[in-house]
Amino acid sequence: MSILPQEIGRLATQAILYEVAVSPKPGLVDRRNAGAHKDMDVFTFLASAAALPPYFVQFAQIGREHVNQDPKILLRAIRKAGMEAEQAMLTATAGVNTHKGVIFSLGLLCAAAGSLSAADIDLEPQFIVDYVSDMTMGICEREYQGVEIKQNPTKGEQIYLKYGLRGVRGEAQDGFPNVMKYSYPVLTRCLLQKQSGNTSMLQAYLHLAGNVDDTNVLGRHDLEMSNYVKSKTKRILALGGALEQKNMVLLEEMDDDFINKNISPGGCADLLAVTLFLFFLAHPLWKYKV
Repeated sequence: MSILPQEIGRLATQAILYEVAVSPKPGLVDRRNAGAHKDMDVFTFLASAAALPPYFVQFAQIGREHVNQDPKILLRAIRKAGMEAEQAMLTATAGVNTHKGVIFSLGLLCAAAGSLSAADIDLEPQFIVDYVSDMTMGICEREYQGVEIKQNPTKGEQIYLKYGLRGVRGEAQDGFPNVMKYSYPVLTRCLLQKQSGNTSMLQAYLHLAGNVDDTNVLGRHDLEMSNYVKSKTKRILALGGALEQKNMVLLEEMDDDFINKNISPGGCADLLAVTLFLFFLAHPLWKYKV
């Protein structure tokens, strides 16, 4: 079933709105608090989300216009729209970076969905992430070439040099393996078993936070703190995670702990948005259950 760019853009916007609404996400902006952030809150995220729909539609439209072409050409074609989307975000938030990582990820996914849909290919998650992998082939090698002799490496480059982790670029180039392995199967199972939206999305997020070395955490801290986040999260998952109402208190306590320690697993939040978007594309008839 072919989906128009306007619908792809709407679903991408829905994904980032739902992501920030999922609560409680320890250390992150949500409906409970601003997490371990001093320069943003849920309203900052909403302002940013309100600025991005035209760009998500544009990514999908560009993908549609490049149907049956080399995916690597499509990557170059959406670059200008990506830069404009980042500027629109910064304008809406008075310079605060709320969605830079997710603009990159959802921009790629929107473009891939637009191209696949124009070719009448089902928007199954594996097809979409494989297409993104083709689009971004070699991006990490290009981006990190010569970084070891760079005078002032970025935080992401420093993490690459120290831990070999490639962040959001690596996720895209590899076809979002953490989403496909951890969060997407959990989200799908929970939602199709009629768990509530917040419960299902929070459970999917916990499976990411319990398994992914988040570069946002590493950027603020180190590998020891990343292991701390994963360990604390896995303890709650062992008790049933978000599927057990009694664990909400534990998650709120972990939220307070992460705020005190200045921990913000923002990379996992972006991967949750990716997870949601892929689910929405694959299940267009799904309706939110309270």
